[in-house]
Amino acid sequence: MDAVRRVQLRSRERITFEYVLLGGVTDQPEHARDVARLVRRTGLPAKVNLIAWNPGPGIAYAMPRPEAVEAFQRILAGREFRRICAGPRPGYFCRCGQLKRTVEGQAERVPCSGRPPS
Repeated sequence: MDAVRRVQLRSRERITFEYVLLGGVTDQPEHARDVARLVRRTGLPAKVNLIAWNPGPGIAYAMPRPEAVEAFQRILAGREFRRICAGPRPGYFCRCGQLKRTVEGQAERVPCSGRPPS
């Protein structure tokens, strides 16, 4: 956070924090309060980009429940910074470092412009 505080912002600019919601792991109300507290501590104009995890082959994490995402957003909505949410897009592996997936034991790059190969 010290590095974030050293960023020189122009007028109307905001720092963007990205937070990945992993089902049952990082999507609980206490996590939302922790995120809000950390962002508020910077003292800078900020926005939080919430990213709902997309499940993918060979990845143990699960997609958060829609109710958990909504609750997380409600908690952040009461704070003095903006938030945006990228919802899950099943079948697309373009978020959160999911551009690479495992197919039959071999790594394959998946283009972000469309569905992964079948």
